[in-house]
Amino acid sequence: MKPAVRKSTAYISDHRARRKKVRRYIFGTLGVFALYFLCFGAWWVAARSPFFRLQKVTVEGNSVIASADIITLLQADPSGSHGFWGSLLGWGNMLSWPDHISAAELAMVPQLASVDIHKDYFSRTITVNVAERDPFGVWCFLPKGAAAAPVASSTAAADPNAGTGSGSCYWFDRNGVLFEKATNTEGNLIVVVHDYAQGPRGLNQEVLPDAFTGNFVSIVDTLHEGGIGIQEISLNDLSLEEVDAKTTAGPVIYFSLRFPAGDYLGVLKSLASQGGFDKLQYIDCRTEDRVYYK
Repeated sequence: MKPAVRKSTAYISDHRARRKKVRRYIFGTLGVFALYFLCFGAWWVAARSPFFRLQKVTVEGNSVIASADIITLLQADPSGSHGFWGSLLGWGNMLSWPDHISAAELAMVPQLASVDIHKDYFSRTITVNVAERDPFGVWCFLPKGAAAAPVASSTAAADPNAGTGSGSCYWFDRNGVLFEKATNTEGNLIVVVHDYAQGPRGLNQEVLPDAFTGNFVSIVDTLHEGGIGIQEISLNDLSLEEVDAKTTAGPVIYFSLRFPAGDYLGVLKSLASQGGFDKLQYIDCRTEDRVYYK
């Protein structure tokens, strides 16, 4: 009788194994179908559901750059990430639009300082808040040793290369970033810098090392606050860390780039208000806490 017991036990074990295999197959099949329907449902919600259907894109804060150009920037992705979703879902779907703009994308439009994207899924709208770069002045890169090139009126809107000789002129902002081609101008309405010390640079480049930019801005602000018209600012040798400001009705003023110029405001105002300011040859503000003039 012992062999019969062993045969019965083996049959039961084999039957249980087959049942487990069938159950695994059934559950596996059900799992595949469940995953398929889950993915299909997620795709339907993302691609076909009205919840993600875009109603409106609004661009705010721009005055110079066209809204259409900013929208084109949002859709032009060098990495191809949101461009892929745009081609898959279409730009009528909110999920296709980026949540932010990278520095590389922002550099494609140098006039833009920042772009902030807000998606409202309840109203199905996208609001793009932009900040444009404010022009602080015109920076012209001119050949070393060259005389100042003939300049055009500050109110002219001529060819960007006109009047610059072999140099290149750009608008720059308070951060010292070049963002647009410009003409070489003169007049106290626009700050004009003639740079004979550095080679030409392109858009999105900084005109000065970070340690000098804030001090340069303080020079311009001090002259404006003092009511002193600026005809031209010259940078002749960056290693000297100084600039020369030629005033419209007075002397040349020498400034250092190593420290802010705000402390000289009172002295400059006093000199400018006195008679004979236009007879002065120069005012030297290159030494901290001291002013020399002749």
